[in-house]
Amino acid sequence: MNQATLHQLKVFEAAARHGSFTRAAEELFLTQPTVSMQIKQLTKSVGLPLFEQVGKRLFLTEAGEELFTTCRQIFETIAQFEMTVANIKGLKQGQLRIAVITT
Repeated sequence: MNQATLHQLKVFEAAARHGSFTRAAEELFLTQPTVSMQIKQLTKSVGLPLFEQVGKRLFLTEAGEELFTTCRQIFETIAQFEMTVANIKGLKQGQLRIAVITT
């Protein structure tokens, strides 16, 4: 694999997670054709199909599953690095999860 960008990997990860280019586009504030183009370029870079389309649903191929797992590891490592850098700078960072129950 050569010349894959972090942006392409983010687009791929969102499309894989949602099973939809349209939903990935909405999440990333991109157009659906932009998502399709980024996935096409990434697929060309990998040299294997990443998705199989059945009707309107997308399913990951074996290569797509491997790339999806790798993407999640990459983004987790980047997030950990960013927290480490913030801690070195004296800024406390982390994840805050809030649950709300409506009454």
